[in-house]
Amino acid sequence: MSKRSLSPAPAPTAKRLHTSGASGIHETARKTTLSFNDSLYDELVVCIFSHLSWIDLCAAQATSRNWYRLAADNELWRNLYLNAFGRSRLRGSRGHVTRSDGREVRPLPGWANTKKEAVKDWKWMFRISSNWKKGRCAIEELDENSQSSSRESGLGSSCETLVLLAGSLTITASTQPSDLPTIKLSIFPTINHSLTCESRAGRTPCRLSTLAIDQSPPLLGQLRLAAFLSTGEFTVFSINPAQLSTSFRKLTYVPRRGRPMDSSTLQAVYHHPLLITLSQSFSLSIYDLSDDNVRHTQTLSSFTSFPPTSLVLSTPSPATYKLVLAYTIPVYPAHWSVGATELIISGPSGPPNPLVPPSSFSNSTPTIVEPMCVVSTRTTRALDIPHGWIDEDKLRSMREQWGRKVSRVTDTQTDGKWVVLAPAEAAPSSRIFSTSFISIPDTISTHDTSYLHSTAALQLYRLYLPPLSNSVAASPPKLVFVRSLHGQTGPISSLALADGRCVSLGHNGSLWVWDLEAGTGAEISGPSGSTEDTHSVKRAVAFDERRIVTTEGSRVIMRRFDI
Repeated sequence: MSKRSLSPAPAPTAKRLHTSGASGIHETARKTTLSFNDSLYDELVVCIFSHLSWIDLCAAQATSRNWYRLAADNELWRNLYLNAFGRSRLRGSRGHVTRSDGREVRPLPGWANTKKEAVKDWKWMFRISSNWKKGRCAIEELDENSQSSSRESGLGSSCETLVLLAGSLTITASTQPSDLPTIKLSIFPTINHSLTCESRAGRTPCRLSTLAIDQSPPLLGQLRLAAFLSTGEFTVFSINPAQLSTSFRKLTYVPRRGRPMDSSTLQAVYHHPLLITLSQSFSLSIYDLSDDNVRHTQTLSSFTSFPPTSLVLSTPSPATYKLVLAYTIPVYPAHWSVGATELIISGPSGPPNPLVPPSSFSNSTPTIVEPMCVVSTRTTRALDIPHGWIDEDKLRSMREQWGRKVSRVTDTQTDGKWVVLAPAEAAPSSRIFSTSFISIPDTISTHDTSYLHSTAALQLYRLYLPPLSNSVAASPPKLVFVRSLHGQTGPISSLALADGRCVSLGHNGSLWVWDLEAGTGAEISGPSGSTEDTHSVKRAVAFDERRIVTTEGSRVIMRRFDI
């Protein structure tokens, strides 16, 4: 017997709205129209948006004002940023986020003085990082009037233009000899102020050799800038970015007569009150600028290190400084490789020597060193020849190191973690060889590496600096080859390295950005195609998280990524 289907229950009567009108007429209630935008809580909409890609999230922002507000949630873009670019890009003035080992890396200029409690705009960071990865930027030329006059006078390619970035401030200076060298402070698009460096040694004309910006937190919004002349003098200026016209000269240092006046400064790093300079004779000088007085504390010399060099100064503790130098080293018979040295420098208070701790079983006191002096040094080389008898593994490693030597070096840069070597236009004997990342065909001998040869391939090294220890089993510092960075054609003219990111400028005008953590690169601009002698033009490059500034002779070109 089949079951009889039950009839559905009758629908309830519609509710009526009782009104007390004069006519007493009962009106039916109008149904309220609900939309997806009104029926869900904001938290639930944000949860749904968290499963979208950044392209779909941008499309959702164009739907309505409410969705634009919800799709711009900072936590959404934070997750997208971490998924797309990883935590390797989250570094500020002290290495990786949440690291406690005190390892220092060179920060980007815009992040050097950022407070830790400052709230990050993750959507802005995602847009900037995406533009960096794709090479998308806007190109603008600074100070077009002065550049055109320099080109007409024929001095555009013979001199170099120094460039520094400090937030929105761009600092440029020409190395052309002059009776009154000038430093230009500009906030795009116009020149706002100029500073003059007058030589008090009576030797004119002179030229500016290098510039150094103070890395310490600014006091009352004032930045310190150190300018070095070819006579050995240097001047420290106080700059107010909010009002450049109030900038003034704080102090001037003139070396005593016993010191050579022709040894100009090649590079300098400044973290007030510590100032370190490196001269052409490869002498490292340490100065104490406490109380606006210059005190020369120590001078170090090296006979196995040669330019080009790179300096990174950091503060692992309030009482000590750490200086990391990357430089070129000679390789027999007529080649070059790269090396690195770490120097621990005592602070103004003269802390105990970290290598000689006090004994817990005696009443001895820790060794006190002079303030602003070197406490310890450690050195490592990329070409490390083992001592004594070696086995097959060490022999193969030595052959690989020997194959990476170059005949000429254009530049070496480091940020305290990575070291990049830029070879010049190499001779046929210069080879780049690595079996760790490239599989070698069986038909090619491991002694012949010509098929891997590239005159413009950058060499990337990883610098390991373990904590200082008195233990015999303490690990020594290492400089390990990671990979070759291929892609840019032609020899390299200049490098800039900070925060795990490298910018390389070629002699032909090509510009590349490299992410050293991932080993990838993006082309910002191709070769210029000019018929002039590009090797005679002196070029330089500097960058921060928003822009790249390049100089070609007297021309200054800015590429902005905040678009």
